[in-house]
This record gives sequence, structure tokens and C-alpha cells, in this order.
Amino acid sequence: MTSSGIQKQKAIYKKTIKIYGPPGTGKTYTLIERILKKYLAKGVHPSEIAYISFTNKAVNEAIERAINTFPNFDIKDFERFKTLHKYCRRYFEEEVFDPKNCMIDFALQTKIIKNSDTRLSDDGFIYKDWSLGVYDKSRNTMQDPVLTYKKETYKKDSLDVYCRKISTYEHYKKDSFIDFTDMISRAIDEVEFPKLKLLILDEAQDFTPLQWSLIYKMVDSVERVVIAGDDDQSIYGWNGSDHKYFTTYFPGRKVILRKTKRFGEAIYQFSQIIRRGIMDSLDKEYYPSDKDGYVKRYLNFREVPLNLEGTWYILGRVNSVVNELRMMAKDAGLYFADNRGNKSFDNKQWEAIKSWTKISKGKSITKHEAENMFKYIRELKDSSYRSVKFWVSLPDTQEYDFDGLIDWCGLELNDEAYNKPWYEILKRNFHTPQITYFVRLLQRYGQKALNGDPQIIIDTIHSVKGGQADNVLIFSKTNWVSSFSRKNPQEQSEERKVYYVGVTRAKKRLHLLGTDHRYNYPMGVDYLNYLRGDNE
Repeated sequence: MTSSGIQKQKAIYKKTIKIYGPPGTGKTYTLIERILKKYLAKGVHPSEIAYISFTNKAVNEAIERAINTFPNFDIKDFERFKTLHKYCRRYFEEEVFDPKNCMIDFALQTKIIKNSDTRLSDDGFIYKDWSLGVYDKSRNTMQDPVLTYKKETYKKDSLDVYCRKISTYEHYKKDSFIDFTDMISRAIDEVEFPKLKLLILDEAQDFTPLQWSLIYKMVDSVERVVIAGDDDQSIYGWNGSDHKYFTTYFPGRKVILRKTKRFGEAIYQFSQIIRRGIMDSLDKEYYPSDKDGYVKRYLNFREVPLNLEGTWYILGRVNSVVNELRMMAKDAGLYFADNRGNKSFDNKQWEAIKSWTKISKGKSITKHEAENMFKYIRELKDSSYRSVKFWVSLPDTQEYDFDGLIDWCGLELNDEAYNKPWYEILKRNFHTPQITYFVRLLQRYGQKALNGDPQIIIDTIHSVKGGQADNVLIFSKTNWVSSFSRKNPQEQSEERKVYYVGVTRAKKRLHLLGTDHRYNYPMGVDYLNYLRGDNE
């Protein structure tokens, strides 16, 4: 390293604090309540502070907490509270191209590949194209694309197909489009970042080498830098993230949060068994809370006590496994959502069910409710009512009871319809499994409970990172072949990190759903012995 490089490292060290926070020890609390609010209380305006986190959810939480304490600020004052990509994006808004119209996401990437080269059209991938994923990893790690390809243990495409996909993709982009990785690269080369009082980086273990290059540039004009993370929770290695930039390469004074407030002794001890299998884990001794709790294993989904009070995370390793979990949950009549808030049923269908329930009891419904409900009535003889002109011509303030629907909308049902349940009337556009599921929901919860938010979240482990729930159920099945390559200890270690993140989401009770599938999270002798001891 040159003398100027050494001087820069020393300058960064003097103004940087690195917070190591194991699960539940309060990383986010420390960043917001002790550091961010301290600066705001001193009179520093939010526009002089940048808060960068890995997810929109974390950023919005920081803004909400700050405004609750300092109501004189408006959300517009927190213009630099963003994810790293959105933070860069704001600097391109006034350029010739508009990122809103020129960004390429995962779905468009796959479409480009399939539509532009017939030799590549048999790809079968639903999610991000494998080759473009590896190519993106090479850019994030600033390595040669071919070298990155050769390092991959599992290969979906041949080297020839991989190179053709890259060429096709880059040809499509040319000068008119950019993707998320391009935006980081361009920001490094083109953007002059403003002088700030404070830069906060959360979940720092998940940033890639390319993103760290951007961070190095940002800190030049910042008076104080605070970064927080946990190397044991770095689970985005597949995208090029490298926790060593946080732990080793980026200088700063180290602070370790020593006590978790999330879980007690049982979950803590089980998580430590997993953590012992993580390679290059830094020594960060921390302690459990005094909360009660337990870890139990089940062999069948029906055995899991889903009636236990509190919130639930039901987690799988990959999307295909999560889809299996959702099917099992629907068979059990469970009301759930994913981590983005999408509920387990179609809202329009649910509104139609509620509308029919209302009018069958002699109550009135609005024009909007009537229009939606008519889409699902199977016994209607005339469908002309469904035309846009028909509904537009009706007064917005008009409400309809059963007789009104007959007079105004031409609803022709026999007299027995008053007494028929919704599933005998609303069969149009309903499939039998959907009807069965709605009936089970109503039997289990009642209508009022379904109008609120569900207590159960079913999603991947990656999606709930940073969250917590009273109960966590982890399905051991993965369908992730390369994760269990005994020849690659690094991959085993990466999988243990994912498993570690999953089990440490639990506040009270951790439930493990076993399977006889050949691809399972490796429980190991230590795991099984611990569980046997706990259950005896």
C-alpha cells in the first residue's frame, strides 16, 4: 500500500466506529436511538445525514422512528435515507435517460435472453437467469467473468452458453439501459458526493466489493462514519458480498454488543451449535436473555402446534420449498402472508365473499362492491352489465340491497338465493381449491379476523433477515444441491450462516420440521443430541 493509501486508511479509522451486533443485540436500536437521534438532538439537519441499509423496510423504520421523536421534521427532510442503489439512483434523475424507464430488473433480464437468441430460449428459469446471476457476481466482486464462472461449483450453463448470454445482454443494453450493478459502477466514476456530518451503514456484512468501492468514495466527504453488521449473518455470498470488507479491510474502532434481548438459553445454545460450523467466524462472545423458550423437532407439518399464541415465521431455504409450505398451510386452513404483506388469498375474491354475505343478510353494498361481486356470480344469464359503460353510468353514491341489484343491475336469481351460502353463488372465476381454502379460513378464524393482518409469515430465510417472531418454524428441506457438497467446506459454511439466520429469528419457540428428502439441512450428531436432551 502506498503512503497516500496508508494515510487514507488512518483518516478513515479515526472517524469510523464499527458495531458488531450478534442476533437480537440491538444493532438497529443503537444506530437509530443512540447515534442518529443524538445527532438530530444536537441540531444536525437530516439532509446532512446519510442512512444506508440493505432493505427499504429498515430505511423506512429509521425514518419513522426519527420523525416520531422529532415531529418538526418531514419525510422529505430524510432525502439521504435510502438503500445503496436508491442513494445512487437519485444522482441520475436529471440525466438524459430516466432510471425509472431505463432500469433492467431480473424479469426483464430473463426476457431479453429468451427473446433475443433462439439458441438460449429453452432456459427454464423462472427467477433470475443463472448465467446473468454469475455475471452480476463477477461485476460485484470486480473479477473476470470467465474466472468467476470457473469458480462456481454448480453450473447450469456451459461456458459457451454463459459467454453468449453475457454478450447478448450487453448488446441489448448498449447506451440506452442500465441495471443495478451499472448504477453503482457509474456512481463511482461520475458522482461527487456531498459533504455530510454523519454516514450510517447498516447490515454492512452484505455489501459487495464493488459497493465497498463506492462507500470508500462516500466517506471522503463525511465527518463521522458508523457501520454495523454481523459476519455470521452474511448470507449473500452468491451475489458477491464479502463480510471481510466489514470485519477486516475497512478500518475503524470496534464495538461489540454483548447481550441479545431476543431469545433465551435454549435457542441461544442451539444457535451456537450451528455457529461453530461457520468458517472464519470472529470471536464475538455474547449472552442470552433470561426469557423462556425451547427448541423442538417435528416430522410432520400437522404435528406443529400452530395454535400457539404470538407471531409466526414459517421459513424455507428456497422458493420451491416455500411454495410447498404455502400449500401445506392452505391445506391446514391457515391465514398467512409473505414478508412483503401479500396475503394468502385474493383480496378481490375476499371482497366478493363479504359483499354477498352482506346482501344475503339484507344489508346494502356500494357500487364498487357490487361491480366486483358480479364478476364472480356464476348463474347470471346476461353479462352485458359487466361493460365499463354500464358501471360508469351508475351513480357513485348509489348503494344496493338484494332488490336493488335486481332492479338496477339485472340480477336474476331465484328466491332460494337469499339462503344460499356464498360458495353456491360465487363460483365464476373461483377454482375448487380456492373455495375449499376460503371455507377452511372462515371456519378457523371467522370473517373479522380475516379483515386484519395475519400473524403468520411464510417466506424464505433471506426475506425475513433482520426480522423476528415469537415462533419460528424452519423446514429442513432445501432442494439446494450444491449446499451439501462434502468437497466444499466453504459452501457448507455458507449454508450454516443461512440456517443460523433462520433459527435466530425466534423470540420464544423454535420449531424444526424434518423430512426424509435427500436435500436437508444437515442436522449432525450435535444437533440431534441437543434436541433429544431438550425433549427428554
